[in-house]
Amino acid sequence: MKFLIAGLGSIGMRHYTVLRKLGGNEFYCIRSGKGKNATPEGVTEIGSMREASEIGIDAALITNPTSMHVSTAAEAAAGGMDLFIEKPLGKDFEGIAELQRVCSDNGTKVLMGYNFLHHPAISFMKELVEDGRAGKIISARAQFGTYMPGWHKDEDHKQSYAALRDLGGGVVLTSIHEQNYLTDMFGSVSEVKAMETSGNVTGIECEEGVEIIMKHDSGVLSSVHLNFFQKPYFRTCQIIGTKGTITWNFLEPVVSLMQFEHTETWKLGKGAFELLDESYERQMRHFIEVVNGEEPPVCGLEDGIRDIKVALQILKETGRS
Repeated sequence: MKFLIAGLGSIGMRHYTVLRKLGGNEFYCIRSGKGKNATPEGVTEIGSMREASEIGIDAALITNPTSMHVSTAAEAAAGGMDLFIEKPLGKDFEGIAELQRVCSDNGTKVLMGYNFLHHPAISFMKELVEDGRAGKIISARAQFGTYMPGWHKDEDHKQSYAALRDLGGGVVLTSIHEQNYLTDMFGSVSEVKAMETSGNVTGIECEEGVEIIMKHDSGVLSSVHLNFFQKPYFRTCQIIGTKGTITWNFLEPVVSLMQFEHTETWKLGKGAFELLDESYERQMRHFIEVVNGEEPPVCGLEDGIRDIKVALQILKETGRS
């Protein structure tokens, strides 16, 4: 299978590394040349989507800055390529209708790049919910915090894509995973409330922290806290039902079901970042299945559009949109 990687920053390199490990593929890339990563050996750099189409590339990974996702994906789809689009789909609605049309006209298969949908702990929590182990779910709480200035020691964090509004930065869009997996578990969001934190800890121009409340079609009320200023890295989820409470701590990594009389705990067998690596590998295996027509995407284009609508409503609530 021939893959095109549109953007060889850190996430593009991560996906390339996974696909190379899976074997039996040809790799091409289109890049601006502005990134710090050299084009890896075994990857052929090309100059345009037209050239990619002439080569007969099967699938494109859209891993450039968020602001370029939609236009790049539309070009690739028009060239006959199936799509993996790194989350989020975009920074606004511009070009989305055209992308839908091109994908529909070409029968394009699309997988959105939400690797946490493939994380063993998230998958296990969803199984517990669907099996009714915690009873009827009433509410859920997810939190994610990271210290943006510590991401890359040799770079000015204020110039990263996640810090710049024009590139689709800010914690709401960059850290959209929690919104996505809670929606996957509990259904579409019918109502949103949100407030931005104060303090301007990181000095970026976008929102660096936000509190969100979402009402899902299932009746579940979920809350999400996101920030770019927390030390150390922190990620948890708590799901409260009528029979018990499901909890997950990314760093341990453990899933527990606490009930009135006893608690069950499942250690997932690997370290936190090994499980994170596993989520990326599962995601790429699934993408290959999608391209081959063996499985429908767990999160397709319409799901990506759904998430953008909610994210933009969150930003509107904070006064950022």
